[in-house]
Amino acid sequence: MILIAHGGVGSPRERDEQVMKAVEKGYEEGMSALEAVIAVVEELENDPTFNAGRGSRLRLDGSVQMDAAVQSEHNIGSVAAIEEVKNPIRIAEIVHDSPYLLLVGDSATKLGKKRGFESKDLKTEDRIDELEEMREKLGTEEKLKDYKKFYDEMQGGTVGCVAYEDGEAAAAVSTGGTSYSIRGRVGDSPLIGSGFYVGEHGAVVATGKGEEITKRLSSKRCHDMIGEYGLERGCEIVVEEFPEEHTLGLIAANKEGCVSADNRQMARASIEE
Repeated sequence: MILIAHGGVGSPRERDEQVMKAVEKGYEEGMSALEAVIAVVEELENDPTFNAGRGSRLRLDGSVQMDAAVQSEHNIGSVAAIEEVKNPIRIAEIVHDSPYLLLVGDSATKLGKKRGFESKDLKTEDRIDELEEMREKLGTEEKLKDYKKFYDEMQGGTVGCVAYEDGEAAAAVSTGGTSYSIRGRVGDSPLIGSGFYVGEHGAVVATGKGEEITKRLSSKRCHDMIGEYGLERGCEIVVEEFPEEHTLGLIAANKEGCVSADNRQMARASIEE
């Protein structure tokens, strides 16, 4: 099993140990690559210091809306703007095993509740304080134009994991979105080719400025560059060509091993055995 996970581009390297704890959770004997990436991301969702699950950022209206996705070489499962569910990656797993590819909003939330996932208040004191600071900066107006005005100040953060074992690759990703977000905003994380991609050259997960990643299909781009230039150089090329003013982090795994590349600091950990 080859496993690598990250805690979001911009996350301090001091959190490497927390990411390693999650990776070890996914490295249990008998797990497939798909089962492993889901277990790792679930563990990171349970850690409130990361922007996923319990630690998700708040939208400008004070709500919590999350995105998550999982992909194997056989199928895809994504959820977007899901609420009240502690572990969105588990709902993405349900979608992965269904006839659908992507469920959003109330449909995703209701699916989670129907499958026995209890409603959770995901707001933490740190995120509430963060929201108050954002509102003070915005002043009295909280309109779409303000979202654009503060675009360069947006802070995101995504947790993700990729794995490779016995010829099978898998990817999983989860996020609480970005600061200064209005309800309904969806970034790159649940979109195939943008936040994640699994193909013949391995598995890739991205983290960073979601809109910019989506415009460039950064995960698919990285996958294709790996096929042409190899694992390490392929990831480096995509980071080098990404606008420096926007954040980007990548992790990737295939039969060669696993690597990460980023244009900021990024908590990460891996196991290759």
